[in-house]
Amino acid sequence: MNLLFINNEFPPIGGGGSTVTKYAISYLVRAGHTVTLITSRYKDLPHRETIDGATVIRIPALRKYKDYSSAVELVSFGVSALAYSLYFIMKYRVDFVFAFFAVPAGWVAWILSYVRGIPYGVYFGGSDIPNANPSRFTAIYPIITPLLKAIWKRASFRSVCSEDLQALAKKADADSEFLYIPNGVETGRFVPIDRPANPKVKILFIGRLIPRKGFDRVVHALPKVRELAQVPFEVEVVGTGKYRQELDELGEQLGVSDLIRYVGMVPYDQLEKSYQYADVFVLMSLSEGMPSVILEAMGCGLPVIASNVGGNNEIVHEGKNGYLIAGNNIDDLAEKLSTLINDKSLRLGMGKKSRAYAMEYDWKNIMNKYNTLIMQYGK
Repeated sequence: MNLLFINNEFPPIGGGGSTVTKYAISYLVRAGHTVTLITSRYKDLPHRETIDGATVIRIPALRKYKDYSSAVELVSFGVSALAYSLYFIMKYRVDFVFAFFAVPAGWVAWILSYVRGIPYGVYFGGSDIPNANPSRFTAIYPIITPLLKAIWKRASFRSVCSEDLQALAKKADADSEFLYIPNGVETGRFVPIDRPANPKVKILFIGRLIPRKGFDRVVHALPKVRELAQVPFEVEVVGTGKYRQELDELGEQLGVSDLIRYVGMVPYDQLEKSYQYADVFVLMSLSEGMPSVILEAMGCGLPVIASNVGGNNEIVHEGKNGYLIAGNNIDDLAEKLSTLINDKSLRLGMGKKSRAYAMEYDWKNIMNKYNTLIMQYGK
């Protein structure tokens, strides 16, 4: 089939949703489909190139940051993507449109379905489900929900990446079916390695430096972790964002700046090394879909400390491959971090269980489910 993918983010820009798109085009090309992706233009990235057998077309759109997109930038991509997609479907045959996120990509697919009757599916990754990201979108959910419902009701299928999102979606619309298809991990690439012990126990955070990712909770916990830790440790931060300055100021105020090392962005094709040379992974988000970074950390055999929110609590099993922390319980976070810092055998044991759990989420198995849906609903 001739497939048209739409996502405003694609590596090296974006977060977990862009990673899902990367693996989707790779596996669906291998399944025999012809895939074209429309995504955002960014700085000096090629306007058109072939990646994993798919044609990637980067169209003009506002985009200031690599890892964050504002509401205005989302709208700009939607308008640009609609114009280009209308041109594209007039020139080339398209059998199915796969939109990553309801807005802006799903909106484009929705209009294309009216113009040419092309069926489409939508991947819902988190914030595009009403009330899934109250920390950022509380004010606009009442305004945008009617549009979201119109988009998903016309779709051939609607997939959500966590059971928590599925429950929220059913609460918003009990009559529509939302398929739970979790995110995955490339288990052949994100693997544990044999290496010398780190001179300091390394706690790893990977993510955008925005309030929703909750890294400030980790910073707040560090004074107590310093008191409880019996061996040297450090926190390595992979990622960038406009929240960095506030985090620096918080670290200075709490006297823990010496414990934090910001390394900036790491290219995704080198990211496995960050996990492989860490000892513990931490993600204290306010909300999540199903974070790829946790699955990748698990693939590399790391114990995980995460906030007890949807998505996280489906893959981190309390006391088995890590710990779940409720809300802003900074004391509990500090105690769990220090427990893993001080106990190497516990880290290794939990890491082995993480690896075993990760094998259940291999991308090949996940993408086979999408291929089945596309074959069922495509023209």
